[in-house]
Amino acid sequence: MNSREKYTYDRLVQKAQEAFLLSIELYNRPTIKYHVEGCAFFLCNAWELMLKAHLVEREGLDALYYPGNVRTLSLEDCLKKVFTNAKDPLRKNMEKVVDVRNTSAHFVVAEYESFYGPILQACVENFDRQARKLLGIEISDLIPENYLVLSVRKSGIDEDECRARYDPLVLEKMLEKQEGILTMADELDNRKFSCTYVTELRSTKKDTADHTFRLAQDGDTAVALVKVPVEIKNKYPYRPGGVVKAICERLSKGGIALRQDGVDTRMRTKGKRPFNLYMFGLFTSFYDMKGDARYSYNSALEGEAPAYIYSQQAVDLIWDKIRENPEGVIDRLKDEVSKRPKPTPGAKEF
Repeated sequence: MNSREKYTYDRLVQKAQEAFLLSIELYNRPTIKYHVEGCAFFLCNAWELMLKAHLVEREGLDALYYPGNVRTLSLEDCLKKVFTNAKDPLRKNMEKVVDVRNTSAHFVVAEYESFYGPILQACVENFDRQARKLLGIEISDLIPENYLVLSVRKSGIDEDECRARYDPLVLEKMLEKQEGILTMADELDNRKFSCTYVTELRSTKKDTADHTFRLAQDGDTAVALVKVPVEIKNKYPYRPGGVVKAICERLSKGGIALRQDGVDTRMRTKGKRPFNLYMFGLFTSFYDMKGDARYSYNSALEGEAPAYIYSQQAVDLIWDKIRENPEGVIDRLKDEVSKRPKPTPGAKEF
């Protein structure tokens, strides 16, 4: 890059990061109700600036403009130039976020949060990954990683209440958007399009609990323990391949070299994924994840072979153990699992 391109690139990168941080701050600020619309506006701004910085670095300043025109590329056209696959869940996600930005100028609907929240959460995570991949920057250098989780209020839409509050055309449009997002989320089943984090409180008698309480019949305030239906896809968002990918991303981001038999696993796989399904199987076997509701759920229909999907808690457990001992954890698990009785043939392992 020449000096002019370098100056433009640096400014775009700086402003992209500022817009991204502002989008998160707006969403998580409890004193405002303009969460979805404000977040979407600044997320779109952040994405456009980031992609333009990447184009300047890759192709030069001329790449930012339409041929024979002084206008710079729109966000949609930047996305098409960088992510050429129109079916990419990331592209699908950005289409929904851009749609929020465009329509919020005409009307504001508080209920958007219930179904756009997971879309925005996926958009935030996509930006974090692409900023690292395209620009080589770490968002976690500017903001703690746990702050990248949006405080999404997950609640259903009361259609009767909405009918009393909104014009019929507004209600129809809102329900149409909700149905489109939920349908696409089911079809894609990909965290690049939509993802949710769930905070769960579970009663346990173990002394490792984070909080303690006691039940008193004569207390001033009545408390009851209840069981609430759980949305399976929210609690167990990962298929085995998704767990492997999540761990590989964390290894890359943390600069951690996982070893097996004293050799960097990236060398064993010729530069491919440093963590694979075989290693994942060692963790599921050693920690008895299958059948443990904290970590897994059997999504198979009656009569089918078991097919497990996994929770964020399963990913976190694996990551914690790898981070504690990246040089020896795989060998230790392999040795321990080899001493156990072999599983019954025919069962689906993951």
